[in-house]
Amino acid sequence: SNLTLPPQPASTQQSAHLEPWRQMACEPEHSASSDSMSTSDSSGSESVAGAKNTFQGKNDVWLTAGIIVADVVGAGILGMPRAVRQFGWLLGPVVLVVMLAANVHISLLIWRVRMYYEPCQSASTYISLCRGAFKKAPKLQRQVFMFLTGMSQYSFLFGLMGLYLLSAGKGLGMLFYHYRICLPVWAAIAGAILLPFAGTAREMGSYKSLVWINILTLCGTILIPVCYYIVVGVDAIRPEDSHIEAIAAMTPSGVLSGLSTFTFGMTSQFMLTEIISEMKDPAQFPKAYVTISAPFQFTAFMIAGLGGYYFLGDRVTGMLNENLPFNVPFQVAAACLVIHMLISYLIKGVVLCRAMLSTAKEEWSNPEDSRKRSLAAWNGVVISCLLAAWLLANLVPFFGEAVDLLGASFTPLSCWVIPILMFIRFYMDAEEKPHVSAFEWFCMFCEMVLALILMFLGTYSSLMEIRANWAS
Repeated sequence: SNLTLPPQPASTQQSAHLEPWRQMACEPEHSASSDSMSTSDSSGSESVAGAKNTFQGKNDVWLTAGIIVADVVGAGILGMPRAVRQFGWLLGPVVLVVMLAANVHISLLIWRVRMYYEPCQSASTYISLCRGAFKKAPKLQRQVFMFLTGMSQYSFLFGLMGLYLLSAGKGLGMLFYHYRICLPVWAAIAGAILLPFAGTAREMGSYKSLVWINILTLCGTILIPVCYYIVVGVDAIRPEDSHIEAIAAMTPSGVLSGLSTFTFGMTSQFMLTEIISEMKDPAQFPKAYVTISAPFQFTAFMIAGLGGYYFLGDRVTGMLNENLPFNVPFQVAAACLVIHMLISYLIKGVVLCRAMLSTAKEEWSNPEDSRKRSLAAWNGVVISCLLAAWLLANLVPFFGEAVDLLGASFTPLSCWVIPILMFIRFYMDAEEKPHVSAFEWFCMFCEMVLALILMFLGTYSSLMEIRANWAS
């Protein structure tokens, strides 16, 4: 996209430049809390609690890129062979590249709204960004979009946390496959391992080492199965009745399933406002995303998707590492999966738990508040979310269908539709409009149409698939 935009203040002047807009915005910037869960349209000056709840971003470009990778490349990457299967080894990578480019474009739309529309420049949550973007919109329109933003973001976060806990439980069962323990118990054990970290991590960058460990274990989760397949060979891995095609025989349900998996596996827009707000210099976000994170995503998705499809063919099912035989590589890949899923849960959980605590007790939600009651309240919310996520993980214990359902339902609304509409509103209301080429408008139109198709037809197809497999 053409990023010709109004000049941006230097990062050293940003805080002083942005602070007045916390008081002058059409809707007051209360804090990460009332922004996050409340959609009220109140007016007035900023509360004292809200002022206490602001904090300065600390993350540099590389840490931000690592957080984006950890946020984007989660459970969805393990389903990439299933997505490529729907299109074939030639058409599948083309669709993958197009979907990744669309996600990078929409992510930059969010960054442009956050950086260059004054009512949004102090936004630290997705809902506060929506409030600022629709500042000049009619009151009812603003309230509706704030509700949709909050509902879709936090429903999606909760669904992801359940899926990560499910995947971590499956990973433990694969790691200790000699023991006959059912999946709900393994998922509970995974939650117990996660709890000490979740109880003390109140910012996405709290445990910087875990971000890099997450990337290493992600590589292990992908590379160990693929390298094993290479060593053993196609004849020993691919089922007899399985084959590969350059362009698969596509069906409407298969195309929707593949697009849903791609969409789910690549999106991060619903958390980008929070990620940007934790940066030392938000102006460096495109560098973190476009030059560091996106190339890594492309490489990981291509290896997992194309490699898995080539070795397993069109009979590939479930997660990539589930197709390994029971041996040491199987267990090592399972250990990497457990660590990767738990850290991914930790990052998502910070955003959701902070929002819930802020709604219940705003003055205790500041991540820098070290008072005992604040820490106790944080851990109460963390434990409640963990129990709820465990319950969700056991309600829909089908990995592939769960990915498709999340990818078709909340993902298009939260990560495609709402960001595009926020940018359009910014373009309509800004005194100094950003330059948008005719080609970029065409891209946004195509992205919107695809999102709406996935929201309705894709969700219906996923629900029918879950219903058909429920008895098994």
